Amino acid sequence: MTHRSSNALDRPGATLRYWTSHPAVPTSGPTLVLLHGATLDHHAWAPQVAALQDRFPLVTPDLRGHGASTGRFDYTAAVDDIEALLQVLPADRIVLVGHSLGGNIAQELVRRGNPRIRAMVVADATCNTAARHPMEAWMGVAALHAQAAVEGAAFAQRAAQATAIEPKVQRYALDANRHRSNQETVGILASLLTDALRPDPDYRLPVPTLLLCGEFDGIGDVARGSRAWARRDTLAHYAEIPGAGHTSNLDNPGAFTEVLEAFLRGVLPLESRARAVSPDVEAPAERVYT
Repeated sequence: MTHRSSNALDRPGATLRYWTSHPAVPTSGPTLVLLHGATLDHHAWAPQVAALQDRFPLVTPDLRGHGASTGRFDYTAAVDDIEALLQVLPADRIVLVGHSLGGNIAQELVRRGNPRIRAMVVADATCNTAARHPMEAWMGVAALHAQAAVEGAAFAQRAAQATAIEPKVQRYALDANRHRSNQETVGILASLLTDALRPDPDYRLPVPTLLLCGEFDGIGDVARGSRAWARRDTLAHYAEIPGAGHTSNLDNPGAFTEVLEAFLRGVLPLESRARAVSPDVEAPAERVYT
């Protein structure tokens, strides 16, 4: 039987709650750290936890200001929280799997150069370092404030409909935000837009990375940007999840998990062999997932 436990990590201005699971039979596989999207919580990964917990150690935190974690959300503080969490995990190899906001946090952690992070999966998230207009983030924040003010009580419902295609996923998004005001939601998204997106067109990924996007994801530049990212970065590979919106891991969990597992099988054995020869050699990502 898989052992799953609840844990807490004290952080400046917050307490981070996270859940860990370990296969009953010890495995040499990497630890997967699953980072949820904005305004959701660790339950967003329930289908993947159920499918993968017998084969991989899993860690599913609630970001600060989300779910059972306390504190006010701030993007930089949230990145620092997860970096601190990685330091206490007994794992030699880590794969970050981030959805939306979680994908932006994963990107920043990889950029900081933690040597235990061996691969990354970014689902339905914009590229932090892509070139963009200097005022794009602030224009996005202004649009969010205006939309929240105009729509009032309907703002959360519209957000859920824009996020997911499946009605049950929309209901989950609404339930996860039932306690949250429009201002708090806009604050989370504004922190993402103003603090995570730092253009650096010459930056290239140091680890194999899978970019996933729902077929019908209409949020911002996620779909177009992910395809462009895969074209310019040799370690990035793009896959589209059919019949899914912005929450591709929940709208079509079977397809999402299948592509995720194929990526892990294709990348990690290569990475392992390369490091056995020389710890300074990065393994090539030879498979393309389309």
